[in-house]
Amino acid sequence: MLKMSDSSAQFLQKYLPAALNTDSISDALDLLYDLIMKEGFAPPHYLDYNDFGDAAQKVYDDLYYRNCCN
Repeated sequence: MLKMSDSSAQFLQKYLPAALNTDSISDALDLLYDLIMKEGFAPPHYLDYNDFGDAAQKVYDDLYYRNCCN
């Protein structure tokens, strides 16, 4: 089971439940990366995160630091 904050678990439950069904940090981060790339950038130039992208990046960081940097 992956380590994460309650807020990260709630985010994943709502937007990316498949990431909760894996024990592989690499797989979970790959799924989250794909979601950020698809829905996380703001128009018109799509260079900066939108609000969803900011939230998703915080979850990505939480997963990474709790599972990769022990």
